[in-house]
Amino acid sequence: MRKFLAVALSVSLALSSVVTVSSVAFAESKFQITEDQTIAARIQSYTDIKALFTDKTVLTDVKKLYVDKFQTDVKRLDVNIKADDPKIDTNIMLVLDGAIKGDLNVGQADEAIDKGLQWYFFFALRDLMSNQVRPALTKGDVAGAKAAFDKVVQIYEGTLQPNVVKRDAKYNLNMVSLLKTTIELIQKDIKDNNLNDFNFHRQILDKTLIKNYALAAYTYAEKVGLAAPADQPKAITEGYFLYMPVYTYLRGGSIADGNFVKDAFGSGDASKIKKDEIGNALQRTMIGKVSEYINQVFIKLEAGDLQGARGYVAEGTMFLASQEVFLGKEKYAAASVAATKFTEAVNNSDLAATKEYGFQIFKFLVDKDGSSLKIGDKAYQVNGAAFTAENAPFINAESSRTLVPVRVIAQAINAQVEWVDATKTVVITKEGKKTEITLGSDQVVENGKVNEKVKLDQPVIIENGSSFIPLRAVAELFGKRVFFQNGEIIILR
Repeated sequence: MRKFLAVALSVSLALSSVVTVSSVAFAESKFQITEDQTIAARIQSYTDIKALFTDKTVLTDVKKLYVDKFQTDVKRLDVNIKADDPKIDTNIMLVLDGAIKGDLNVGQADEAIDKGLQWYFFFALRDLMSNQVRPALTKGDVAGAKAAFDKVVQIYEGTLQPNVVKRDAKYNLNMVSLLKTTIELIQKDIKDNNLNDFNFHRQILDKTLIKNYALAAYTYAEKVGLAAPADQPKAITEGYFLYMPVYTYLRGGSIADGNFVKDAFGSGDASKIKKDEIGNALQRTMIGKVSEYINQVFIKLEAGDLQGARGYVAEGTMFLASQEVFLGKEKYAAASVAATKFTEAVNNSDLAATKEYGFQIFKFLVDKDGSSLKIGDKAYQVNGAAFTAENAPFINAESSRTLVPVRVIAQAINAQVEWVDATKTVVITKEGKKTEITLGSDQVVENGKVNEKVKLDQPVIIENGSSFIPLRAVAELFGKRVFFQNGEIIILR
């Protein structure tokens, strides 16, 4: 497993090394599965409905075929989507009906059907993994797990793989090969009734597909800008529907950035879709996921839950891998080395080494979205920009808490800060939320009310004319995570 993860991280850098880590070869051949006839019929219907788009498309025929062959199952999956999140059927029908009325063009309807149904098939694949394959294997039902996973493979090969091929060609990646090996390893896990390795490998499958659709959205952020005005509506629609399969998952890393990408494509306004802005937003969502999952690795390993930690290793490192294009070849290669050492440390249940290499991973990300500082050093960075504080952070000898100048932490969390001398209170304002911490008090007041759940074990103090506040407690109030290693500090979302 640990060797396979190293390859998963570096496959695009050294594809030829893959065959040395597994008996599973990368020869391109059809997967060994028993096809399900219902799935086969649905894939054929997908081919048929796309074929209806010609130079003489009859959109009412397209709608009829969609309603007859897909709508019921699409709505079944829509039920599991969060209440306020976009639904597959609603979005497909909105564009299709708009095109039938003449408000939208046929090209937009084409993309809503093609990419909207990819959204559906991706969710169908994930539904099978979560609600059929994994429960069956958990119960030791190898036959049931195999039958359900055969459907997963059938969906991937019949509907999603062509899109992955395009991303590989565009960005010189090897996701198709990685997914093939991952699928065959999962087939082996099921055959061997090996739930632990299955849980690890299923994350590689899931996160690689998320990487694919994130890069697809990034691709269309570029294409919209290059397209002729008449072709932009089609490109925008395609970008929107390619992003929607992964919107919910990426938004978990950064709500603001996840929504920014959705709203940019959803606006239909080409001027709001800029490649660099979309790329930066996508990467920030991924950084948030890396921070979340590596933090969970620390928690699980500290609690002695090795298998729980392994699952989060797969998720965290694959969200690192999803940034391959954004990091660039050299930086990604170096980050992959750190991630491999991180994985080995977890497998050895070495908490100290796990934290050391996890911190190294964060160093590759903090310049894009985070802050870094050092105990005893006035220099610090926010999103890669260098600054100098009036006073350096220090560790309070009595409380053992790290104290940071209030203006430094305000900049790190992108907030406004004010010192009210009359009440000796630090006031931090961010996105309409006002947080007040008074000198010598352990209370946190938010929007005028005392937060009964949070008590500071280190109050605000004044040193050398600067107000110092406890770093971790305040950062976490604003949804940030704080990581320490040998006097260095990194703050991430």
